[in-house]
Amino acid sequence: MEFAASAPDALARAGEIKDPTLILILSDINMPGMSGLEMLPKVRAERPDVPVIMITAYGDAATRRRAMERGAVGLLTKPIDFALLRHEIDARLGQAA
Repeated sequence: MEFAASAPDALARAGEIKDPTLILILSDINMPGMSGLEMLPKVRAERPDVPVIMITAYGDAATRRRAMERGAVGLLTKPIDFALLRHEIDARLGQAA
């Protein structure tokens, strides 16, 4: 597991990791450098094989729609339901195996 402090850092890391160990990206919508919604189509273009789950404090229908239209496979709202997060991670691990 790796962490990036900003969207530009996350994009750089996603581009650097070319092997199949990158199986999931969790991204907040509010981040320094650019929003997660701005980052999402860029990371999907760079790594279409890696699913992205967005995290937000604003889980309204419009935010969910924008995230899905830009390529997210899911949207989790804060405070994070860790059982749901674990389910999402396990599902992605199962797909990667």
